[in-house]
Amino acid sequence: MTNLVDAAKSGNKKEILIAMRDKLAETIQNCDSGRDMASNTKRLMEVVNEIETIEAKEAEEAEKKKAHKQSKFDRLKKKNEDR
Repeated sequence: MTNLVDAAKSGNKKEILIAMRDKLAETIQNCDSGRDMASNTKRLMEVVNEIETIEAKEAEEAEKKKAHKQSKFDRLKKKNEDR
Protein backbone atom coordinates (compact mmCIF):
# COMPACT_ATOMS: atom_id res chain seq x y z
CA MET A 1 0.00 0.00 0.00
CA THR A 2 1.40 3.34 -1.08
CA ASN A 3 1.52 6.20 1.39
CA LEU A 4 -0.83 9.03 0.32
CA VAL A 5 1.89 11.68 0.69
CA ASP A 6 4.36 9.67 -1.40
CA ALA A 7 1.69 9.06 -4.04
CA ALA A 8 0.90 12.78 -4.18
CA LYS A 9 4.58 13.60 -4.57
CA SER A 10 4.85 11.14 -7.46
CA GLY A 11 2.31 13.13 -9.45
CA ASN A 12 0.85 9.89 -10.84
CA LYS A 13 -2.93 10.33 -10.76
CA LYS A 14 -3.68 6.60 -10.59
CA GLU A 15 -1.27 6.10 -7.67
CA ILE A 16 -2.82 9.06 -5.86
CA LEU A 17 -6.33 7.69 -6.36
CA ILE A 18 -5.31 4.23 -5.17
CA ALA A 19 -3.73 5.70 -2.03
CA MET A 20 -6.87 7.80 -1.47
CA ARG A 21 -9.04 4.72 -1.92
CA ASP A 22 -7.04 2.82 0.67
CA LYS A 23 -7.05 5.74 3.12
CA LEU A 24 -10.79 6.28 2.70
CA ALA A 25 -11.49 2.59 3.25
CA GLU A 26 -9.42 2.67 6.43
CA THR A 27 -11.21 5.82 7.61
CA ILE A 28 -14.63 4.27 6.92
CA GLN A 29 -13.68 1.10 8.77
CA ASN A 30 -12.73 3.10 11.88
CA CYS A 31 -15.59 5.62 11.62
CA ASP A 32 -18.13 6.09 14.43
CA SER A 33 -20.07 8.98 12.89
CA GLY A 34 -22.88 8.09 10.50
CA ARG A 35 -22.59 11.48 8.79
CA ASP A 36 -18.85 11.05 8.20
CA MET A 37 -19.33 7.46 7.07
CA ALA A 38 -21.91 8.51 4.49
CA SER A 39 -19.76 11.26 2.98
CA ASN A 40 -16.61 9.13 3.04
CA THR A 41 -18.42 6.18 1.48
CA LYS A 42 -19.73 8.41 -1.31
CA ARG A 43 -16.23 9.76 -1.96
CA LEU A 44 -14.79 6.23 -1.88
CA MET A 45 -17.19 5.16 -4.64
CA GLU A 46 -16.23 8.23 -6.71
CA VAL A 47 -12.54 7.41 -6.33
CA VAL A 48 -13.13 3.76 -7.26
CA ASN A 49 -15.00 4.88 -10.40
CA GLU A 50 -12.13 7.20 -11.34
CA ILE A 51 -9.64 4.33 -10.93
CA GLU A 52 -11.81 2.06 -13.08
CA THR A 53 -11.97 4.74 -15.79
CA ILE A 54 -8.18 5.08 -15.82
CA GLU A 55 -7.72 1.30 -15.92
CA ALA A 56 -10.21 0.95 -18.78
CA LYS A 57 -8.30 3.58 -20.77
CA GLU A 58 -5.02 1.79 -20.02
CA ALA A 59 -6.49 -1.53 -21.19
CA GLU A 60 -7.82 0.10 -24.36
CA GLU A 61 -4.45 1.65 -25.12
CA ALA A 62 -2.69 -1.66 -24.49
CA GLU A 63 -5.12 -3.42 -26.83
CA LYS A 64 -4.52 -0.80 -29.52
CA LYS A 65 -0.75 -1.26 -29.20
CA LYS A 66 -1.16 -5.02 -29.35
CA ALA A 67 -3.39 -4.78 -32.43
CA HIS A 68 -0.97 -2.41 -34.10
CA LYS A 69 1.88 -4.87 -33.58
CA GLN A 70 -0.07 -7.67 -35.26
CA SER A 71 0.52 -8.35 -38.90
CA LYS A 72 -2.15 -7.49 -41.44
CA PHE A 73 -2.83 -11.22 -41.87
CA ASP A 74 -3.39 -11.66 -38.13
CA ARG A 75 -5.77 -8.69 -38.00
CA LEU A 76 -7.81 -10.06 -40.92
CA LYS A 77 -7.86 -13.52 -39.35
CA LYS A 78 -9.15 -12.10 -36.06
CA LYS A 79 -11.75 -10.01 -37.87
CA ASN A 80 -13.03 -13.14 -39.65
CA GLU A 81 -13.10 -15.10 -36.40
CA ASP A 82 -15.14 -12.37 -34.72
CA ARG A 83 -17.86 -12.61 -37.38
